[in-house]
Amino acid sequence: MLRSSATPISATDLRYRDCLDNARRLCAASAIPSLLIVGAPDMAALRCNEALALLLGKPRAAARDETGPTLLAGVWPSLLAELRPLYGDAAQRPEVATLRLPLTPPLTLRAVPLTVDGTVVGALATATLDDAVEHMTTTMRAEVERTTAARSRFLASASHDLRQPFQAMRLFLDALTRQVVGNSRAMRTTGMLGNAMTAGERLLNALLDISTLDAGTVEPEMQVVALDTMLNSLADEFRPQAEEKGLRLRVRVPKGTTRSDPVLLGRIVRNLLANAIRYTQQGGILLSVRRRGDRWRIEVWDTGFGIPPDKQDVIFDEFHQLTNPSRDPTRGLGLGLAIVRRLSVLLNAPIDVQSRSGRGSVFAVTVERLEEEAPAEVVPPPLQGAEAGGTLLDGMRILVVDDDSMVLSGLLLTLESWGCASVSASDMREVFAAVDGLEGPPDAILTDLRLPGKVSGFDVIDRVRKLFRSTIPAVVLTGETAPDALLEGQRRGCAFLHKPLHPGELRRVLEELRRAAGPAGDAPTN
Repeated sequence: MLRSSATPISATDLRYRDCLDNARRLCAASAIPSLLIVGAPDMAALRCNEALALLLGKPRAAARDETGPTLLAGVWPSLLAELRPLYGDAAQRPEVATLRLPLTPPLTLRAVPLTVDGTVVGALATATLDDAVEHMTTTMRAEVERTTAARSRFLASASHDLRQPFQAMRLFLDALTRQVVGNSRAMRTTGMLGNAMTAGERLLNALLDISTLDAGTVEPEMQVVALDTMLNSLADEFRPQAEEKGLRLRVRVPKGTTRSDPVLLGRIVRNLLANAIRYTQQGGILLSVRRRGDRWRIEVWDTGFGIPPDKQDVIFDEFHQLTNPSRDPTRGLGLGLAIVRRLSVLLNAPIDVQSRSGRGSVFAVTVERLEEEAPAEVVPPPLQGAEAGGTLLDGMRILVVDDDSMVLSGLLLTLESWGCASVSASDMREVFAAVDGLEGPPDAILTDLRLPGKVSGFDVIDRVRKLFRSTIPAVVLTGETAPDALLEGQRRGCAFLHKPLHPGELRRVLEELRRAAGPAGDAPTN
């Protein structure tokens, strides 16, 4: 506060002290940057609240205790000139004085006089609402950008490193299971170990998926999608799960197309179908599509226990499950709908839920409706297992590259059990040593994406293909989800498998490559 020297006020004056105390409390409690000026212009003392202290770059405690113009060194003389009109005659005194702090961006404070019996005893200056909001928004936006960048860097590393031990365990478990065939007790133990690993993998994948979506590193690849083809395929995928519970899964999907990312939209519907089956004990599930003007409404109906009205928003929160208070992982993780909500925002495909307790629920996602029909899609035949006798992969020569010794050992054990002839390496130097002893190009390259130094799995693929002058089929193993890596792989015609993968997935891909190559193998390139 500024105090008039012409009219001194005793320190014992209760009204003076009450005025100061009220002003101090008001300043301290405000979430808007505020400044309290106390004393006469020649011996001014300042008190700023924590919001202003942050903008000034001062420690909160220090700024709160600091007195005098040193708090605003270099600025105080100009502020003092702007405050003086408040101490003029009452008839000429302005109601408000404007103070401008040269911050980035500049901050405007509106100072009002504090009076006792008509005499000005100080001033309380508060940032205008627009300025305060602008400052807080700018600060928050910068902090969000820094946090997002740091999270993206963390995810690029964590998504790979966290999946590595799960991948090694899965491969070793598969090898162990083959070794204990016939031992019923050991088989039960490996089965329980497999279930525990599956639960851990699901949780890890869901958490990384949510973090990746929040970090903004997922870019949808929009294209024309035949809804009837995609949804009928998903229904076929989930029908065995429904029948196992005694539920009937029906489909009512007319021919129609939309523009969306088929992978991300498929994940939304998969999560909705999985939830409907999980929480329905009797009755059935209906997957349908309805036309609503220029939009398609994809609906998943169930006859489950329903969702109370006051819970229909919170079910989209992470780890929120209405009927699983004990956190039993076999009954879901409470992350599926959290992922659905994020994907719906990413695809601009609003999702809503309607439900009646004890009667069931309907989850719906709304997508764009196209007038044109998509060209007929050629659906490849499903991948089959090994041919009779398990000889399809016998003798298949595979170059295996991974810098994680546990994962590499697990891959070699698995490939050996399938009859493959493998050579291995952990870096580029070992790659050249490994292929030097081969009489011809390997039938396939199986490589991790991230390798020591600046070398990537793509570098390995390029160098080995160039060495043998052959477009050798390649499979890239990765725990990362960055779209740039996927595009790089697509340009090279690589297959991608995301860690932690099940050995069965790897076998199906290798069998497909073996069938595609035919008995003559791959033709050399020019």
